[in-house]
Amino acid sequence: MQFPITRQGLQDIAQFLIAGALLFGVLALVTRQRGNSPRRYLQSAGMLVGLTLVSYVLAFTVAPNIPTPPVPFTARFMTNPVPDTTENIDAGRRTFQENCAICHGSRALGDGAQAFTLNPKPFNLQVHVPLHATGEVFYWISNGVANTGMPAWEGKLTEEQRWQIIRYLDALAAKRIDQ
Repeated sequence: MQFPITRQGLQDIAQFLIAGALLFGVLALVTRQRGNSPRRYLQSAGMLVGLTLVSYVLAFTVAPNIPTPPVPFTARFMTNPVPDTTENIDAGRRTFQENCAICHGSRALGDGAQAFTLNPKPFNLQVHVPLHATGEVFYWISNGVANTGMPAWEGKLTEEQRWQIIRYLDALAAKRIDQ
């Protein structure tokens, strides 16, 4: 079983905890200057610092490091022009099953027939796709991912088909469809 949160996710959580600890630290200083006891605020800040440490320990010992392949800066701001309809989701499912399931598996879990021959193994897209901007996913489908078995589909699939695949993966990850 794989740890359910990536290193990057735990680092993001730790950043919010640090911000919370700093906020409680400032509140403790203000309370002390007003002549009241800052004990509650200091306890809260201490607990958040403790949770931050736990988050960082888990991030660098247990959680998998899934580095994000580079994409052009502008790709992150692309939006899916294909409407979120049942027809587009079904078309994306058909295209995915015909072209992608061999590696990513029929439910996009990274367990396709060819997955065991690839290094690195294909990602569980139900977990991986929601972690990234739509434009990033479109870029990787279109251009492939360097140093992996992920090919570029730009010359093989139309732009609409690639966006439909993303609609299907989004619906699958959100549990709006079964397969």
